[in-house]
Amino acid sequence: MITAFFSQPFNLQLQSLLILLTIAFSMGMSTNFWQHHTRFQTGQRFLLLTKLCVLLLALTYIIQQEAEDWALPFYTLISLQMLIGPLVFFYTRVQTIEHFSWQPQHWLHTLPTLLFAGLWIWQLPLSDDDPLLVISEAHQNGVHAHRFWHKLAAWLSLIGYSVASLRLLMPHEGNMKERFSELSEVNLNWLKGLAISIIGLTSVSIVSDIARFMGVKHSLNGGDFQALGPLLLILLIIRYGFRQQDIFPADPATTETPQAKNTDTASDTTLEYVSPESKKKYATSSLTEDEAAQLWRRLQTHMQSYQPYLEPGLKISQLASALEVSVNHLSETINGYARLSFYDYINSLRIAEAKALLHSTDMAHLSVTDIGYQSGFNSNSTFYTHFKKMTGVTPRQYRAQ
Repeated sequence: MITAFFSQPFNLQLQSLLILLTIAFSMGMSTNFWQHHTRFQTGQRFLLLTKLCVLLLALTYIIQQEAEDWALPFYTLISLQMLIGPLVFFYTRVQTIEHFSWQPQHWLHTLPTLLFAGLWIWQLPLSDDDPLLVISEAHQNGVHAHRFWHKLAAWLSLIGYSVASLRLLMPHEGNMKERFSELSEVNLNWLKGLAISIIGLTSVSIVSDIARFMGVKHSLNGGDFQALGPLLLILLIIRYGFRQQDIFPADPATTETPQAKNTDTASDTTLEYVSPESKKKYATSSLTEDEAAQLWRRLQTHMQSYQPYLEPGLKISQLASALEVSVNHLSETINGYARLSFYDYINSLRIAEAKALLHSTDMAHLSVTDIGYQSGFNSNSTFYTHFKKMTGVTPRQYRAQ
């Protein structure tokens, strides 16, 4: 049987060739990734499963196009379309929800995939008068005809889970500003783009098939969009996904209290502002007003003495550990007294440090870029953006004043 399969004429169409090249490229990149990562994080496991589903769907599409006589056993794999949405959704939950853990009830999200895989097995082969052959593109025994209920389920799954993922991602940047001083490694814009792409490609597939059902002749094939579209997932996962570390790892990193530094810029890095609205804020908090005021003074002293904001990857969890307080209490205190997010508060201290260094004669030999790094920024573009936002001029212009 296998010999007979390979003895058939096998002239690849352009689409199939492109898919095979993408698969080969992704496998090579995955092999390289596996060689450098012996332990996978939770989010990466979801991405690996997503990639596996997409690869199986791509191979199924190729077999349908290039070897119709052998396509029947592979039709059950088409139901994997309904597993892509849940996998992307749970990957999003891993990256946006702190302390997320897989629960037994989450397995219910795999039921549609199993259900429709069973329906494929039960219904094949189809007769020409099968009621599920809503769009009549007749092929020999009807096996290749589009079947409405299966497509509808895939459409609803892909769009529904993508919308749910976008809803989780919408407040993500604001939430990260309360936890991190640098957003480059917790930026999930690529994931937002992936979800939007899934919605867009699925919508095109829906419009294409509805138009064909209504008798409008066109060259677009909704099935092709659903088969080729997921390849975009592979490219995004390879380019961004595998590099993305879990934002909330199982064992959050903490740092010990650093040794005190001698600083000449303490007065510049101290925010003396006390919000008159802090009394209202702490009326509903587990912190009393006096406790919040005391914590704010401790934070000020710690910042002046140890300058932890000079550490590019500073997290609020590290600072809370050094002060021996909870992350929520520290975040509430910064919001209430500085009226800034943790992200903006830390970067305001970094800008104050940079301003002092730019006007220091002892630092005249350093370039503006070097001063940005010494002030705690890990990229020149981020330094320039924050500096101009807070001062109205670029670092070079400020130094020339």
